Amino acid sequence: MKLPVWSFELVRDTDAPFERVVEKLLDGEHYGAWHPRHTRVAPRLVVDEDDRIEIAHRDEPVVGVEEWSRYVVQRSGERVNLTYEGKFKGLPVVLLMAYWRIKSDHLWERFVESL
Repeated sequence: MKLPVWSFELVRDTDAPFERVVEKLLDGEHYGAWHPRHTRVAPRLVVDEDDRIEIAHRDEPVVGVEEWSRYVVQRSGERVNLTYEGKFKGLPVVLLMAYWRIKSDHLWERFVESL
């Protein structure tokens, strides 16, 4: 039987310093200050370039659900572009996807406020 898969993407930009944004995203111990689902994660740096950083982590937020998250931070002139990509797989996803989408709607705003 194939398990349901759901994914979504949130894109924002900010004038926060690039280095501070990256530092905060790599601080997996304090995700609970801004992330709607995760309190602690083990982020790993997957792309490390001068103007682009990609950070990923895998989690099991609910029994029977696998989550893959990717955060992309990219300089764009005076601004910093922020992209969050989330992918969820498992039977409970069908019941939880609307709730998670609503809870994640202001993820980047909460992140920037926590800087």
